[in-house]
Amino acid sequence: MTTFLEQAQQLLAQMDEREQQLALTIIQRIGKHQGYGAAFTWSLGVVYEDVQPGRSRCSMQIDPGHYNPAGIAHGGVAYSLLDTAMGSAFWTALERPLGCATLELKINYLRPIVDGNIIASAELVERTTRFGILTGRVVNEAGDLLALGQGTFAIINYPKE
Repeated sequence: MTTFLEQAQQLLAQMDEREQQLALTIIQRIGKHQGYGAAFTWSLGVVYEDVQPGRSRCSMQIDPGHYNPAGIAHGGVAYSLLDTAMGSAFWTALERPLGCATLELKINYLRPIVDGNIIASAELVERTTRFGILTGRVVNEAGDLLALGQGTFAIINYPKE
C-alpha cells in the first residue's frame, strides 16, 4: 500500500515544472484555510473577512493558478467569490436547522482581474419564507468595481444530526 507522500511524489513526477508550481500553490491555499467554509473555497484561497447576519465580506489573493489561457483571472474566480460572500451572508441570517443553496446568480463583469487582492461584499436585500435575494460586488484593493451580482438563494432544511 502506497502512502500519501508516495502517491504525491508519483503525481508530481508526471508534471512539468509549471504544473508542479501550481500544485504547490493550491496546497498552500488549502493549508491557510480558516477552519470553516469548504474544500472548494479553501482551494481557491477564499478568506472570510467579516460575516454577520445578512452581510458578508470575503477576499482572495489572485495568483497564476486562477488565470485562464489569456493570462487574466478566470471568470469563475469572481463568480465563486461572489457566490461565497452571498451564501455566507444569507446563511448567517437563517435560524438552524435552516440553510441555503444558490438557485441563480447573475453577474456583470466590468473589468478584467489580473492580480492583487479582490474583495467581494454581499448584502441580503429581501427574505421570504422560501428564498432570499442578495446583491454583491467585487472590487480590487483600489476600490475599482470589477463585477456586480444579484443572487437568489433557496432556504432549505438540513437533516437533523
